[in-house]
Amino acid sequence: MEKQLVIVDCDAGIDDALALILLAGAHKLNKIQLLAVTCVNGNTTVENVVNNVFRILQTCGLADIPVYQGAHSPLLSTENARISATEQFHGPDGFGNMFKDKLDISKLQKEHAVHALYRMVCKNPGEVSIACIGPLTNIALAIRLYPDFISKVKAFYVMGGNYTAQGNITAQAEFNFYSDPESVHIFLANSIKPYVLLPWETCIKRAMDPKWQDHVFGKINTPEVQLMSTLYQFYLNSNKESAIYTPCDAILAAIVLRPDMATKLIEHHADIELTGRRTRGQVVIDHLASNKPNTNIVTECNLEIFKELLILALDPENYEGDVL
Repeated sequence: MEKQLVIVDCDAGIDDALALILLAGAHKLNKIQLLAVTCVNGNTTVENVVNNVFRILQTCGLADIPVYQGAHSPLLSTENARISATEQFHGPDGFGNMFKDKLDISKLQKEHAVHALYRMVCKNPGEVSIACIGPLTNIALAIRLYPDFISKVKAFYVMGGNYTAQGNITAQAEFNFYSDPESVHIFLANSIKPYVLLPWETCIKRAMDPKWQDHVFGKINTPEVQLMSTLYQFYLNSNKESAIYTPCDAILAAIVLRPDMATKLIEHHADIELTGRRTRGQVVIDHLASNKPNTNIVTECNLEIFKELLILALDPENYEGDVL
């Protein structure tokens, strides 16, 4: 069976880090080929995102994976952009300002992420899956620049949005989609086959058990776990009222590796509200089914598979199962 080719498009905050670590582990085990990581403005500036991606890849021993810098802002300069930029859930630099050492990013590719995305899918038509775990600005720009871009992608896996109008940055909107709703509209309006969409509500139904984190995940002694433990400490200090961590992006990465981890998917046609005074950034579902479905919305997932994938990626020598 040929290895799945994967590109990650991310805004490298704390949950992006765990997602990349998970996919990096599968790459090192020769289960997938991680072609590249493309960076987009979101949790922090795109320059900080680049630094964080290099830190993750260097920690994973994969410093040679190509990294591309992409969009430095949303498509439009709107109130959304201002609000998203000030909501520093992951600290000013996306990693809680937990690291002071200077990183070597000399291997940053000169090609813009949007052009690199198109080039890579053209080189491997119908073979590349793209995991989108940040705002969709790079993807929307690729669609606008290259009309055949989507037709050359095998599958899109997207963490973002909502399906019952529950938000996290506003009462009705999820951060990734709220940060650049115009890009989401372009993405959804140009679907050829339904995208896999992991919304906010599904993620918060499957938060990580702190006891499992401490007694299983936290007991693994690898650089990757040490990195995540440092980042998780920032999360705990910033969220003293709750020790529950919801690794949304990492759950999506697990679904890329094991699609059957998504135990319930519902086909819907979805768009995003662009003009609502209170609902801008909210995903709008066509419950009348008057339009062809463009999303497979994940409403249930198996967290036990997710935990096994994490253990395999982080401690393959001691793993005794067959999750991949």
